[in-house]
Amino acid sequence: MTTPRTRTLLALGAATLLGAQLAGATSASAASVKPWKAPEVSYTKGNVFAHGDSAEVRAKYRCSPGTEMTHVWVSVKQGPGDLTQEGSSAIAKAYYDTNVAGTEPVLTCDGKWKFLTTTVLRHTDKDALQAGEAYVQFCLYAGRGEVVEGASYNRMSTIKLA
Repeated sequence: MTTPRTRTLLALGAATLLGAQLAGATSASAASVKPWKAPEVSYTKGNVFAHGDSAEVRAKYRCSPGTEMTHVWVSVKQGPGDLTQEGSSAIAKAYYDTNVAGTEPVLTCDGKWKFLTTTVLRHTDKDALQAGEAYVQFCLYAGRGEVVEGASYNRMSTIKLA
């Protein structure tokens, strides 16, 4: 299942991530690079495996060759209320994401579908994930030159305890 594509222009801190690449890009080097497609993310329900203060989220992604920058952000939220809303991590009973881990997965951008298992860590002020339903966000941003494209898969999923 392909997720909706979102066109993003250096939003949500992507400017910081792209700074070095954009500063070094020249019109000659940009002109010599072949056209590329926006990234895609596909996720299968039930691909979250929790074990204490960490969890693994498995998904498929595809990004084009010649991508100069990629950024992956993944979160898992569980609890009462509407966890699909912006800022809902504040009301989540359990909240894990890749920002706590502080590591960025290395992606292979060759235009082919790849599998990625990403580790998310628990925010220390939140409870551990429990077996059952949780809201999963899997976001991938890829850029070339001054253009950044994004793809995300945001759905309820079943948490499995490892």
